[in-house]
Amino acid sequence: MKKILLILLFTFIIKTQAQEIKSYTWDAVPAFQAIPEEYKKQPAVILFDKRWIHTRINTNLYGFAKFKMEHFAVKINESSEISKYNKVTADDNTTIRDTKDFHARVIKPNGDIRVLSESQIVNSDLKNVKSIVFEGVEKGDILEYYFIVKENPTSNGIEIYQKDAPVLHAEFTLTESGSAMSRVYTSADFHYNKVKGKTFFTADNIEPLVIEKSSKKFRNLVKILYLIAGSPAEMESKKWETYFKGFLRNKPYAFSNGDVKKLLQKLDLKDKTDNEKITILDEYIKTHFENYEEGETINVKINITEGNSKLARRDFILLYKYAFDILKIPYEIIAVEDRFIGELDEDIMTFHEFTDINFYLRDLYKFISPSVGYLPYGKAGYEYQGTRAKGYNVQKKEESYVYPLVAPSDFTKITTESVVTLNPDLTKVSIDKKFSSTGYIGQMLRYSYNDLSKNEEKKDLTDFVKEVSIDEVDTKLLEHNVENLEFKNNYTNTPFVINSKLESVESFTEKAGNLLLINLGKVIGKQSNLYQENTRKTDIDLKYTKEYHHSIVFNIPKGYQVDHYNDLVIDREMKYDEDKNCWFKSTVKVEGNQVIITIDEKYKAITYPKDIYQEYRKVYNASADFSKASIVLKPIKKK
Repeated sequence: MKKILLILLFTFIIKTQAQEIKSYTWDAVPAFQAIPEEYKKQPAVILFDKRWIHTRINTNLYGFAKFKMEHFAVKINESSEISKYNKVTADDNTTIRDTKDFHARVIKPNGDIRVLSESQIVNSDLKNVKSIVFEGVEKGDILEYYFIVKENPTSNGIEIYQKDAPVLHAEFTLTESGSAMSRVYTSADFHYNKVKGKTFFTADNIEPLVIEKSSKKFRNLVKILYLIAGSPAEMESKKWETYFKGFLRNKPYAFSNGDVKKLLQKLDLKDKTDNEKITILDEYIKTHFENYEEGETINVKINITEGNSKLARRDFILLYKYAFDILKIPYEIIAVEDRFIGELDEDIMTFHEFTDINFYLRDLYKFISPSVGYLPYGKAGYEYQGTRAKGYNVQKKEESYVYPLVAPSDFTKITTESVVTLNPDLTKVSIDKKFSSTGYIGQMLRYSYNDLSKNEEKKDLTDFVKEVSIDEVDTKLLEHNVENLEFKNNYTNTPFVINSKLESVESFTEKAGNLLLINLGKVIGKQSNLYQENTRKTDIDLKYTKEYHHSIVFNIPKGYQVDHYNDLVIDREMKYDEDKNCWFKSTVKVEGNQVIITIDEKYKAITYPKDIYQEYRKVYNASADFSKASIVLKPIKKK
C-alpha cells in the first residue's frame, strides 16, 4: 500500500509540474514596467522577455518531453522597427514536436487591446510549428505574445536575452520532473530568486547589444545556459574524471591498436627522443588525414599506414592516444574551451559543443590539437591561450589543471618587403612584394595555400595570393612563387613566404597642379579601423599577440623629386604597461632616387581593458591612417 501511495504521489507531482507550464496564461490587463528616461528615444524597447522550460524524463510513466514557454512584449517607438517584430514563429530548434498554445495581441497607445484571432495563427513551413503576423502595427503600439511548444528533450540549451533593443525585464525558469536533473549557468546580469518554493532568475535593464571588434562576443552576451541529465547517474558521468575515463574507453572507427603499431614501425622512431617521436607522428597525421565534413559517411575500411584519407574527430584523438600508450610517452588528455565563448566548469563537462579535446605533454610543455589541421604540435591553439584547461593524467589516474601561456608577439609575425615602381603613364604601379608570416598566421596561411593548390579552379588560388599580398588595391597578379610550403616548417616556426609580382589595375596617383600624389600607403594592404567606435562596452580581446614589419621602397620616376611625405610618418604608442603595450611607428627617408619607408607595429598582449580604449584605438587606427597617406612629388626644375 505504501508503494502504491508513493507511486500515486510521484505521478501527481509529475502531472502537476507538467500541467503548470501548459496552463500558463497572461494577465487580461497587462501591467508594464515604466520605461527609463535613457531608453525613451530607443527605436524599440522590450518590456519583458520571460522563458520557462520544463523537462520530463520518465520512461515508465509518461515518457520524455520538453515544454517551453516564451512570453514577450515590445514597444515600437519607430516605424522602422515594425518589420523586426511583427512576424513570430513558435520554433526554438529542430526538436519541436507540437505547438501546444499560441496567443498574440496588440496594445494600442490609448490602452485598447486587439487579440489576434485563431485564424491568424497559421502553420509555418516547418511541421508542427505555428506562426503569426501582426498586421496594421503602428508606431507606439505594444506587441505581445506567448507560446508553448513541446519538444524532444536536449542535453543542454542556451537562451540569449540580449538584443539590439534594451530589455527592461528578463526572466528564466527551469523545472523538471521524473528522473530529469538540471544545472543553470547565467551571465552576471542575472539574479537568483526563490518565491514560495519556486526558483527563477531575473535580469533588469539589459543594455542593447553592441557588436564590437576584438571582443569576446558570445561570452559577453547576456544569456542563460542550462544542462539536463536523464538521471543522477548521467549527471555523475559528466564529472571530469568519469568523463575522461569514459572518453578514453571509446573505440576508434577506422583502425585498431595493431594498426597503430604498424604505423609506428613504418615511421621508424627508434633512437629518437620523445619530442622527435611526437613531431614525426604529428607531421604524418596532419599531412595524411583530413576531417570528415558534416554529414559525410564514415569509412571504416582504411589503412592508416597508407594515409591520404579521412578520419572522424574521435579517431584523430584515439590515434594519438594509442601511439602515446605504445611509445610509453606520458601525457594528459585535456578539455579546453574557446576563451571567446566561455570557460570550463570546475566540476563537470557541460557543453560538448564548446569543448575541444587536446593533449598536453607536461614534461615537454607542449600541446597537440588532434583534429585541427593547420596547428602543429607545440603551442596551444590561440583561442585557448590564457585559459585554464581541465586535464586528466592518464598514467597517474588523477585530474589536473593546465594553463596554456600566451605566445609572445614575435611568435606570430608578418613581414613584407615591397618595391614600387611607377609605370610610364605615371598612373599605375608595378609592385614586387615578398610576404612572409610566422606563428598562428603563418600556420593558417600555409594550410590554406596547400588546400587551395589542390583545387582545379586556379582562380581561387590567384585570389588568395592577391588578397594576402595587397587586398586594398585591385591588381593583376603577373606571377608568384612560395617558399617553405611544407608542413614541417611549422615546428621550427620557419616563415611561410609568398613572392609576387603585381600590377595595379586602378590608378595609384592623383594630380594637383604640377604635383603628383602617389598613395604609397595602399601597399600595406587593407587595414581595418575603429573610426566609428568612439566608446567601448567590453574589454579588447585579440586572437593573439602579433607584430607587423613592413618595408616599402619607392623608385622616384625620372624628372621628379620628393616634395613632402609628412602623412606617412606616424608615431603612436599606448601608455599602459611596458610588457603589454602596443604601438605603430613609421619612418621615411630619401636616398638617391628612392624613398624608403619602414613600419613597425606590435601588440604585446591579447587583452586590454576598456578603460584604455582610446589609447588602444589611436594605435589600432594608425595603420588605416597610413594606408590612406600619400607621398607628393614635384617636377625637377630645369636649369
